[in-house]
Amino acid sequence: MASQSGIGISEALSTAFVDAVSNKGSLRLILVQIENESLVPSLVRPPTESKTEVEDFELLGDILQDDKPAYVLFRLGDNAEKDWLFISYVPDQAKVRDKMLYASTRATISRQLGDSNFKDSMFATTKDDLTPKGYLAHLASQKAQAPMTLRERELADIKAAEGADLSSMGTAMRSSNVWGSGDNTVNANLGLKWHEDAQKSLSSWSAEDGGPIVQFNIDIPTETIVVSSHDHSGQLQFPDDQPTYTFYKFVHDGDSERRGIHVFISSSLIQLELRAESQYVEINRTCTVFIYSCPSKSPVKSRLIYSCNSSSVSSKGPEYGFTLDKKIETSNPEEVDIDYIKSELGSSSLSTSNPNSSNLKPAAGFAKPPRPGRRR
Repeated sequence: MASQSGIGISEALSTAFVDAVSNKGSLRLILVQIENESLVPSLVRPPTESKTEVEDFELLGDILQDDKPAYVLFRLGDNAEKDWLFISYVPDQAKVRDKMLYASTRATISRQLGDSNFKDSMFATTKDDLTPKGYLAHLASQKAQAPMTLRERELADIKAAEGADLSSMGTAMRSSNVWGSGDNTVNANLGLKWHEDAQKSLSSWSAEDGGPIVQFNIDIPTETIVVSSHDHSGQLQFPDDQPTYTFYKFVHDGDSERRGIHVFISSSLIQLELRAESQYVEINRTCTVFIYSCPSKSPVKSRLIYSCNSSSVSSKGPEYGFTLDKKIETSNPEEVDIDYIKSELGSSSLSTSNPNSSNLKPAAGFAKPPRPGRRR
């Protein structure tokens, strides 16, 4: 096998590395350089007595040159065959040709010696990078958290909060797998209870006289779902600093449905004539909408808990005698108004109540591509 440079490992290097891998503890490092278009072992060093592998990085300062590139195969431990570190050393003072040659051959040496033998790799441009202190800095950089954007940091905080909350609520999660009844109703997802007033409000809302809007919050300290608003005015309002669950009755008014076919028999012509006459019936159809509002200003913990329980809250409909026509989730409560809900419901909900209306046009599908060879 050869790299882009056409240089491969020599038989001497292959033999030296195989022996070092087989005889654990025999060598600490193998210095590899390019000579006569081949990768050869130019120097080997055994472990320094009574020194660790980190302390043995001091050996590199004596064997590396300030202006000559090299590869170093460095054993990190004596207990495993795969504890080898591959070091590519290309100093800034090296000739441009040498830099290019070692850069283009770098992948070849590790591949031909077996990538699986190397636990880690380093790239250095100065000998200071290859000291005990430099190696420890390399290890620290691998463990350090990568730079994150504000959004990535926010998601990381949510995941961290999720782990903490799920750990603290583990017992409650396992305590019940079904909904109970009364004030001790428990949500198996996160151990949340429904307050008695909240249950009564949802039951009243589902009735004809319940008003168009009922809104719920989670009292986080007590882990209880409570009613925050039961509005009969129909005004949609959401706080901008905390999440909410809202059930809303949206009425389509003024929709018409064309119905009726009248049969006329003409005796003189002895024929049957079917004539459709327009008969419009006014329809007021109510759509049930669930709105989960989670403003970006909300605390991370609140967002987590509300998100985990959104599905279970919205699925309460069958228990109270209603089904949802639409679920809406938003992080910008200001955008949710009557027009927004109409656009979210779309023509599909209208067509359900008015399937034969001549005013409704079917949604356009994807246009078929033209046949090959035909001109338009």
